[in-house]
Amino acid sequence: MTYEMFKKELKTSLEEKLGSDACISFEQKLMLGEMADTICIRAGKNDPNYSANMDALYHLASVGGLDAEQAASMILELLHSLPVNRPLDTGNIIYQLMNRSQIEAQLDRIPHIPFYDMEITFVCVVENTEKIRKSMLIDNEMMEQNHLSLQQLSDLAHRNTFRMFPCKAELLQDSYWRQLLWDPDATGEDFLMAAHIYREWAGLPPTYRLSAGDYRFGGVAVLNSQYLEFLARNEGHDLLLLPCTEQEFVVVPWVTGMDLHLVKESVKEALEIDTESILTRNIFCYRKDTGILEVIN
Repeated sequence: MTYEMFKKELKTSLEEKLGSDACISFEQKLMLGEMADTICIRAGKNDPNYSANMDALYHLASVGGLDAEQAASMILELLHSLPVNRPLDTGNIIYQLMNRSQIEAQLDRIPHIPFYDMEITFVCVVENTEKIRKSMLIDNEMMEQNHLSLQQLSDLAHRNTFRMFPCKAELLQDSYWRQLLWDPDATGEDFLMAAHIYREWAGLPPTYRLSAGDYRFGGVAVLNSQYLEFLARNEGHDLLLLPCTEQEFVVVPWVTGMDLHLVKESVKEALEIDTESILTRNIFCYRKDTGILEVIN
């Protein structure tokens, strides 16, 4: 069975099993740090959305010899084991920053706050252990069922996000070196390049990788004005925040004599590597003396 046939039959089987109130659709979503073809399932109009990676499902069905109906039964068995229609844990409601183009089709269904070319959305962490973290995107119906306004969601997320995901600024060369040490496929040439980077950056202003401890939520660090204030005052300069991955920024002190045109060209080149997983195309500046975050494109 081809991939497209499997998708079609899986959707039909789920609709037959769930009934007329179900909503089944296919969307491109960020999963495990990469854009993926997903099947989105809502069992009823008052139920939350769940998503599953279609490539993984098709591979599992192919290897395990499952047909579309058996795969649908397996998915529904998993969904029945998840908590549904329970009150949101207000202590686990956090921000999630997403590029507007990636979620434009969902904006009428989810609470959100526009933020330049991004949207501040809200998720609830429903499981959080050392080995696994599951979160659920909050939609309008869930917000209404829990008697929460957009302002209340924002206040809760501001209180919880940076407690659960504290921001961290790590020297970029240290981050690169650590990734090499963890990479079983790293070669001697890779380590020589890392050593060369250390030498090239000696004496230059420090460059940091700004993150929030989890690659899925790293972008929210730009919303943490308290941490940005600490970092700017510690460096004694305004900060340039440069987008580098789908959920992280590089931070550079804006020192006298910096070639801003070269910085912009470097960012543009970096973003061309993976155009589907871009959090933002904007370069931001955090002003040390005013605490204002602004775009300098």
